[in-house]
Amino acid sequence: MNRLEERYRHLLRLLPADYRRQWEEDMVAAFLESMDTDDADTNAYVADHGRPRLSEVASVLALAARLRLGGTNAPPRAYAWGQAVRLATLMATLTHAVMATAGVVITAWLSGNIASLPAPPPEWTPVAPGNLWRTAWDLADYAWLPAYVALVLGHRRVAQALALLAILPPAVTHAVQHASGETPPAASPWVTLLLDAVLVLAMAAFHHDAEPVPRRRWLYALPAGILLVPVPLFAVQANGQALRLLDWPGLSCALVSAAIAVHLASRRPDRAARTLPWSLALTLLAAATLALRTATLPDYSHQAQQTPLLTIAVVEAAAVLAVGAPLAVLAIRALRRLPAVPAEPPSSTTPTG
Repeated sequence: MNRLEERYRHLLRLLPADYRRQWEEDMVAAFLESMDTDDADTNAYVADHGRPRLSEVASVLALAARLRLGGTNAPPRAYAWGQAVRLATLMATLTHAVMATAGVVITAWLSGNIASLPAPPPEWTPVAPGNLWRTAWDLADYAWLPAYVALVLGHRRVAQALALLAILPPAVTHAVQHASGETPPAASPWVTLLLDAVLVLAMAAFHHDAEPVPRRRWLYALPAGILLVPVPLFAVQANGQALRLLDWPGLSCALVSAAIAVHLASRRPDRAARTLPWSLALTLLAAATLALRTATLPDYSHQAQQTPLLTIAVVEAAAVLAVGAPLAVLAIRALRRLPAVPAEPPSSTTPTG
């Protein structure tokens, strides 16, 4: 076995074991044949120093995602994980879309374009016009709304492109502000952007083998989410300072904790297998939220209200852990009870994106 074949077989370890046992030799043979040239010296050099092309790596990664995050014909465990990732992705994207929609209304209110609402407090001033980076930030954040709609309607690549549009301008803005010393170093923006980047990658779980998203249910979830979250927060904040200490990580902790509590309260042991994807999805969201809340704790060390902020943040993290840990245990137990049945192999023996 030469080094090129060894590297390719190492890459194929990303695929499920059952799939590799059936198709690995055919895939290796096809790959080595594609790398063959008419020149013996070139073949010898490639055999010792060559590596799989980026297109080949991307193809194997796409195949691994499709197999491990299975669709309708996948083994029960792969199907459960696939549904869990898709549900978690939908819920996270929905949260972004809800907050982006609320941001449009708040911006109009701050600009004085909603006469039916009381005037905003003096300290709530709109951003001065002409700030290019701030304008890019606001417009980029609104891209989460069409990204969510595109994902629900089955246009996964469009959703990924729009989500990237929502991520990249804030990333550049943070980098410029930190480099210029305009803002102090903080972990919150970067951890949030990292989780958003993972969210974009997770959209790959909506491949052609996956079940279609129930469109009506998830489209209705958008106005329902706006009524349940931003509207009450906006009403309270517009009339007082009670929730000024609830930042984005704190709000995420509150939403995830409430969702898990409702799920645990309505969970029935005789339907554990049916509700397993939801249990796994909420566990994934709890882990991401807990990581976000924990990573952003050092940011409070320079705040004037350091002690109350840290106390509230620790309570928020503890709440997520208190409901998330039992849910994770129940989900893992239910997952282990599922049979590990091999999937029906695709008709092609080579990786396809």
